[in-house]
Order: sequence, then C-alpha cells, then structure tokens
Amino acid sequence: MNEHDEVDPFAELRDWGKKTERKVRRERQVRGAGKSLRYVVMAGVAGVMIAATVPVVRALWPAVSASADDTPAAAASSDTSPFIGTAAANYPIGEAGIVLPEVKAVTGFSATEVRTALNTVRAALVAGRLDEDTLVRHRKDEFLGLLAPNDRTAVAKWFDSASFGNVVTWIDPAVTLDPANRPRVSGRVTYKSVVDDGIRTIRVTTNFVWVYAFRGEFAFRPLAVEHEQVDWEFPDEDKVRPGDRGMWVGANTSYHAWIDCAAAKKGLLAPTPKDAGAGLPNAEDQESLAKPEHPLDIRDNCT
Repeated sequence: MNEHDEVDPFAELRDWGKKTERKVRRERQVRGAGKSLRYVVMAGVAGVMIAATVPVVRALWPAVSASADDTPAAAASSDTSPFIGTAAANYPIGEAGIVLPEVKAVTGFSATEVRTALNTVRAALVAGRLDEDTLVRHRKDEFLGLLAPNDRTAVAKWFDSASFGNVVTWIDPAVTLDPANRPRVSGRVTYKSVVDDGIRTIRVTTNFVWVYAFRGEFAFRPLAVEHEQVDWEFPDEDKVRPGDRGMWVGANTSYHAWIDCAAAKKGLLAPTPKDAGAGLPNAEDQESLAKPEHPLDIRDNCT
C-alpha cells in the first residue's frame, strides 16, 4: 500500500452486512392510556393549588471520577470502546444526555409548573431507561410511581403483555450490560400548552436514542439501540379528579435496532446474537438508526 492508498473504514461493515442483517423491531404506537378515565372536570375546586414535588433521582451507576476537562456535551471514547465507529461515540453518558430546555411560563401554567413537569419527565426517563433496578432487576414501581394514579393503573397492564418498550427498558437476563461502557444518550425535550379533551394541558415531548453496551461477543458490535418519542401530559389539576392529577403517558412510538428478535418479542433487550439468521430485507441505513433524528416510522425486519 502506498501513501495515496486509503483504508476503507466501512469495508468490515459491508462484509458483515453480507452475512446477516442487524435486526430492527418497531414497537406499536399507543395513544394515551385510560383516556376515558381522565379529564373529568372538577366542581368546587377552582383556585385550589396542589403542592408539586420534584422527584428525587437516585444514583444509577458506580461513580466515575471526572477530570476538570470533562463536559456532559460529549463523551470521550477509548480506542477499545464498542461505541467507536457509531454515532453514539460522542453522545453524552447516561443522565448527562437528558438536557432540559429553558423554563418559561406557557398559556395556563406558570414557570414553576412547567419546571415541575420537566423534572418529572426527566425522572421518568431516568427511571425507565437508566435505573439498574429497572434495567436489570425488571422492577417497575419507580417508573409507575411517577404517573397519575389512574394512568398508573392502565400503564401497569402493559407489563403483563410485554408492551412497555416505548417507555421502559428491560435487559434480557441472558446477557450482561458492560459496566465499563455506560449507556450513551442523545435527544431533545420540548414542551407546549395544548387543549386536550377540553382541558388545558402541558405537553412535554421527548425524542431520545439510548445505546446500550454489553459484555460478550455478538453478530456485530455488542450494542443495542432504542429510539422513542413520547408525549408526557400534565392536565390542569384544578380541572380534573384527584386520581387524574399528575403525569400521563400520551402518544408514544419507538423502534429497537441491532437487537435479538427473540428477546424483543418478550419485551427484552439484547444485541443481535452471533447465530442470528439474515432476517427480512431492509433498506434502512443501519448506522443512522442510532441517531435521534432518524424517522420512527420504519419497517420491522424481525422474523
């Protein structure tokens, strides 16, 4: 090879792609759970303010010492990092990737109420996607406890039918997360005031990609991707019943990529195994599936 020859960094990817397709599974889109139960106008409670509490976020992973040069905007990847060569290589690590927008009052709600809504949504993202009790031990109480009581009852049923993947991650017990390479996270949070079922509501929309690293050998990289968009809704508490006050899961959709299809059918996440078949043909740019700007409406190629 002379000095003008260039090494094709994607040759290995194309060679691997000829052997097997990375699996992609699209989760169903769900409208707000328990819609018929919510937004019942309350009589005689006008002017009553409900005290808001900010959820406490627990430590999720072993503490890692940081240098003065470390910033949450971009994570440095070592030469041996499984994220090298993917969009996730420069994504922030864990909670650092969940950046909330500037807080301002919106129609019908004060800045304080907006801040409380944003903090509650952030706590739900952490509880559903990063908390080891949720990921590894498959506990759901932390996440469900953040929802309005009536929505909590409805969403809890999603766990009985493995339909929770749009909001919560459960790791397949057959695989192990890599503690040296914590999840990489990238996305955005927006909010606005809307009228839903005749009730003024704060709607917080989140669109995030979560890239998890695993120990062991797999068909491609030891990685799996989840990408979701969720509307989290907070109705005017003066206009609804006590059981309807708080956060509701609104419209939500997602896809999971680079995965084990057999695990996905059980609601579990794992990378594509070494003995996976080719799957259905898929024209998707596989690398772009790890980017939050990728459209969520994609074809399912799990067989």
